[in-house]
Amino acid sequence: MSNDVVLAVDLGGTNLRMAAVGSDGRIFSHAKTETEKANEPASLLAALSSLADECRAALAADQRVIGIGAGVPANITPEGVLHNLPNLQALEGMSLKAELETKFALPIVLENDATAAAIGENWLGASKDVRDSIMITLGTGVGGGIIINNEPLRGIDGTAGKLGHICVEPEGHPCGCGSNGCIEQYASATAIERMAREAGLDVSTSFEVYQIATGSQDSVVLFSENPHFAIRNPQSAKAAAQAVFKKMGRYLGITLGGLVNALNPEMIVIGGGAAAAWDAFIDHLTTELHYRAFNEPADRVQIVRGTLDDNAGILGVARSVFPKGT
Repeated sequence: MSNDVVLAVDLGGTNLRMAAVGSDGRIFSHAKTETEKANEPASLLAALSSLADECRAALAADQRVIGIGAGVPANITPEGVLHNLPNLQALEGMSLKAELETKFALPIVLENDATAAAIGENWLGASKDVRDSIMITLGTGVGGGIIINNEPLRGIDGTAGKLGHICVEPEGHPCGCGSNGCIEQYASATAIERMAREAGLDVSTSFEVYQIATGSQDSVVLFSENPHFAIRNPQSAKAAAQAVFKKMGRYLGITLGGLVNALNPEMIVIGGGAAAAWDAFIDHLTTELHYRAFNEPADRVQIVRGTLDDNAGILGVARSVFPKGT
């Protein structure tokens, strides 16, 4: 087995992660730190250097780092310049590829983070051996990756797969991308929290909304800043939380129904932290998808949860660095 490894980076809105990955997908070491919300290029590079030292220190003496891959929530030009980062705006215009090449003196590959997740699931996860698939990630934002004929679709400008910015409500909630009503504003973890608070629930995470919706959290603190909409009892709180996930599922169904009509995929993989609320939204999603999409492709497409969890992007971007055939 080859001793070559890749340092694979997953730059998320919440966490910055790195792992040393072998050509068979084995993770030999990993490190993590919080993503600074006001992350400047210099501080990002310093954090990456620290994580790289930590990952390298855990490798065997005969293991060789052959390159670095980074999955980033951005549009990436062919030259490796980052654009359109709604959740990490301080990195706008950063020449990340050139900066990493200078710092590490290694080959560098950049991927959109959700495209990386799609590659990872297609390599070792839920869509393995599936020719045409779509990945949608529900995290701090909503990302997407498209695999056509076993190859990731990147587009001529590197912007393909930006599924989180498909509009589902033309006059809807403002989005960090500058538009209104993007699916990111109705299906991300941050959107779930916002919609719950708008409904009168005092919550600090999307998981709390899920707990209330499923009845696993009975104690609900009233949203005292908005007393006219405050939830008065646990049953009302449960109904309000369930309505949030119904809304989320419906908008996701509209989005994915359109994609099914346009691309006729064999499988749609849903990943990201907010996918943990699967049982609260999946029925609403599939009902809406079948309403919006043509019968044959809607019946054919499999809607599944990702199996690689947080490692999907890490593995996907590592796969992009290794030569084909390894």
